[in-house]
Amino acid sequence: MTSWEQRLSELPAVTLAELEGEAALLTRVDRKYIVGPEAWACVMAEVDGLRALEIDGQRVFGYESVYYDTPDLDSYRAAARRRPSRFKVRTREYLDSGARAIEVKLRSARGETVKHREWLDAAQPRGGRLEDGARRFVASFPEVAGIVDSLSPVLTTRYERATLVVDDARVTVDRDVKGIAAGGEATSFGDQLIVETKSPQRPGAVDRALWAHGIRPTRVSKFCTSLAAIQPELPSNRWTRTLRRHLNPAALAAPKGN
Repeated sequence: MTSWEQRLSELPAVTLAELEGEAALLTRVDRKYIVGPEAWACVMAEVDGLRALEIDGQRVFGYESVYYDTPDLDSYRAAARRRPSRFKVRTREYLDSGARAIEVKLRSARGETVKHREWLDAAQPRGGRLEDGARRFVASFPEVAGIVDSLSPVLTTRYERATLVVDDARVTVDRDVKGIAAGGEATSFGDQLIVETKSPQRPGAVDRALWAHGIRPTRVSKFCTSLAAIQPELPSNRWTRTLRRHLNPAALAAPKGN
């Protein structure tokens, strides 16, 4: 167990119901950081009031997200070109419980991210185009209704997540982050953590602690940076520094069936 994981195990617990009641934050400003495990342990020690999500005695949970895009990668390209209004469509599976949801994330011209979610029948088959319930949900948003029939899976991300809450923010900590393209090519963030703070507007205590250690927000998207690492011909100037510093520039071969 690393030092940050040890600190995680020692934090007061918060239940899922408490977390959703206090800090659901479906409308929020997100700030993302790529942080080494030792630096994150130091930050955790300096922030008062941190609590950790705990479910059935467990504090780290497996996630799998499947991102959908058009054949021309309209969602990816809108992010790469920094269009003020853009979208992401993904399914997310909570591997420990088997729960699964469809999510549409919309970004406004003001820079706010609004996430919309609907739970899916976990028994429905995976893969291919969006199943009926997911398709109806996605089609209900005017921003994506016109392209819903052209959406198909382009990237799967897998990682393990711990969720923390403090008075002024919700914080997710992702480890072992991997991206796997539809063709099986893969890339990884190695032992680096992706820490994301989610707050209504202003930077919170975790942001300030990270800044005090010289760690500033990073342009990183599990979807976009992973896809750019795997397909280097895509426009990726927004994430050049992240790609060079944190991702293997050559995609790693993924075992069949991943």
